[in-house]
Amino acid sequence: MGSLRNLRRRLTSAAVINAARGAPFTPDIGIRLLEALLARGGPVAPKLARMVRTNMRRAGITDERAVDAYFDNAARHLTNGLRVLKWARHPQKVIDLARQDITLDDTLIAARQTIAVHNGGGIIAPAHCQNYLVSLVRLNQDIPISIYLRWNKDPRRVELKRRWCAAAGLDVIVEPKNLTNPAARAEICVEAIRNGKTLAITPDLPQKIEDGVPVRWLGRTIYLPSGPASLAMLAEVPLLPLFATYQGKQQVLSFEAPIPVERLTRAGGGRKEATRRATQTWTNGFAAFVRNCPAAWYLWADNRWTRVLRNDPRYVDPISDDQTTHVMPRPDLNSPPRPDGADT
Repeated sequence: MGSLRNLRRRLTSAAVINAARGAPFTPDIGIRLLEALLARGGPVAPKLARMVRTNMRRAGITDERAVDAYFDNAARHLTNGLRVLKWARHPQKVIDLARQDITLDDTLIAARQTIAVHNGGGIIAPAHCQNYLVSLVRLNQDIPISIYLRWNKDPRRVELKRRWCAAAGLDVIVEPKNLTNPAARAEICVEAIRNGKTLAITPDLPQKIEDGVPVRWLGRTIYLPSGPASLAMLAEVPLLPLFATYQGKQQVLSFEAPIPVERLTRAGGGRKEATRRATQTWTNGFAAFVRNCPAAWYLWADNRWTRVLRNDPRYVDPISDDQTTHVMPRPDLNSPPRPDGADT
């Protein structure tokens, strides 16, 4: 099973890399046809559709419309990645695409003020919202952001990410080759923030129990990375949560209140408890986002989140009476996430 999974990953990676290489030569009508094919084919793809539908139900989301909307948004997400690479030498086209698909609400004003207080340095903490390949382009027009590119043993993947960032007009911090020391990685990021750069770091990457910070999410105790909150503490900046909803076909990005990562005494739990509290606060908003606009989250088909939603004991604490799967009220697919949506 492991060898089959590795083969599938290699084939998928090769397909993505080859599609990206062919993007500059793909006619616009070809990309539009691909988008329509993905949107219509996704909900009837046996394995993929079943995974998305089952994961949503395990999260308490039973509205079938959310599945169809998810694949509509995912089709746009994937084909916009091709459009960005196709128009790499035409940056205005990329900007126009971002402005067509993405808007920011009035919470942008407070977010910019928070970043200005820290001399331009900060950490934006978005979930993996649909269309993030273009939403970062749109966000960069109002808040210049930097992307940290981790080293990968496959140089083609690093080059693909570098090409996309260049086409998107994003500043890039390239990790030195073979860097494996987390402390050294954190030092690079903290130095960048202190020098006035704003990093975008996604916290919604589930970890195994021994590797992450415990948080409550949709009735489960799961584990998310400590990195974003730890970096915020070291750089002495707050986390700026960012989520999305839709108004028709246009995605609306919305910031939530800054999350300070307070330094606690050893008696109060120290660094570990401080990062847990901040990560839990971010997760409260993340849970509300998933409940209220499920089609806006890209990772319903992610393997690790599938394990979480199956209550895999490697990723989720053993189920107690209050951790059983429960049905949420039918979501309004166009309603914005509640900023105060604490998980219960």
